[in-house]
Amino acid sequence: MTERPLIVNVMPHGPAYEFAPGERPDVAWARTDGSCVGFWKREWPDLLGAAVLRATDRYAWEVWQPDLRADREYAETLETGVVHRLFPAIERPYRRGVRRWPGLYSEPVLRRLGALRERRSLLVLHGFRVPFYGTLLDRVGPDRSWPILLVGHGVCTVPSTELWGLHRPLTYLDLALEDRRLRRELRRADAVTAQSTYAAREIGKVYRGPIERLTMGCDFDFWRSVPDKDLKRSLRAARGIGPSTLVLFASGNFVPEKQFDCLVEAVDRVRAGADVLLVLAGHGDARQTEALAALVRRLRQPARVLINPYVTGERLRELYWIADVYVSTSTAEGSSVAVMKAMACGLPVLTTPVGETWERMRAHGVGAVVPVRDYAGWTRAFEEIMAGAMPPPMDPTVAQAAYDWSHVATRFVRLVEALLGGGRAGVALREA
Repeated sequence: MTERPLIVNVMPHGPAYEFAPGERPDVAWARTDGSCVGFWKREWPDLLGAAVLRATDRYAWEVWQPDLRADREYAETLETGVVHRLFPAIERPYRRGVRRWPGLYSEPVLRRLGALRERRSLLVLHGFRVPFYGTLLDRVGPDRSWPILLVGHGVCTVPSTELWGLHRPLTYLDLALEDRRLRRELRRADAVTAQSTYAAREIGKVYRGPIERLTMGCDFDFWRSVPDKDLKRSLRAARGIGPSTLVLFASGNFVPEKQFDCLVEAVDRVRAGADVLLVLAGHGDARQTEALAALVRRLRQPARVLINPYVTGERLRELYWIADVYVSTSTAEGSSVAVMKAMACGLPVLTTPVGETWERMRAHGVGAVVPVRDYAGWTRAFEEIMAGAMPPPMDPTVAQAAYDWSHVATRFVRLVEALLGGGRAGVALREA
């Protein structure tokens, strides 16, 4: 039997242990000191791999993740068929420009890549401006036998764009040198993906090869509108929420880019007596989580904000089902999966003008937009919604065509076929 081509996905970061202190990962191995090493199955490469393997059995799929905790290689084959491996890693300084910056380094990843030279493979590097990838690309060299695809996560701002900001003198030189290094490293990539128009434009400043559009996705068979009003009413009642309350919902990691602290304060400023509740679901490191909780305790009207612990699956879907409006207040996004889920659930979305999901909303004339840092404007937008100016939701069928994992997987498979077939990715996708 012919060996299937192998798609190897290298991740830019380790498992997010710091976001779930004391929590056992979805897949875990005990260590002799009582701690554990493991990973959560919700990483982008794992979810994309599951969708691709549902769409076709022509490929094998592995995810390689560096891990500062790992003392050896760990591997688990998931129920989806994806093989997820953890490799020992260290933190080391990288000189991208003038200064040195810390980043992960994994010699075991490099060694295993060297062993793949005889197998038909596609190397997929997840992330942009990842210091370790420069070392990796230098190690594999120009005589490699397999193509390389770089999957851009996030906004993908390049160093030359950052030069327009206000910096110390040495920083300008640092960014200019990093920009030159990035251009040189990306020559080794056979194609790059970007989630948004902004990201594609940024990558085009430093890369002259094919740039394809690829977003995250979600399962529209699971994420769907609340079946009926009675269920919505009962889910609210179980949480002590009345039927007339305007429920705003937001979710994500508790990191500064999400601006959840500013969102909490904007809801607190809504006029006195307003029947409004912000439900905020997510998690972060201990410092960010406690800072957010302390802020809520200091509010004039703390009962307006409910911080829900991090949940997934049906418990998370119930939070979408009790909501009237989804709110996204990020300063930067690639493509927000949380917004995709809101669209799938038929919710109107109030968003800052960032990321691919906002670009699609704008193209279809749906949702409502608030400036990134006009916090008083956020409060006005909430009050306008309470007065009856509910933003129109995205048609779920339109969202499904764009974001359902089955469609994302189909686009990715076409890209894989073009790269493994020896053609240029952009030409193959335009012909498909």
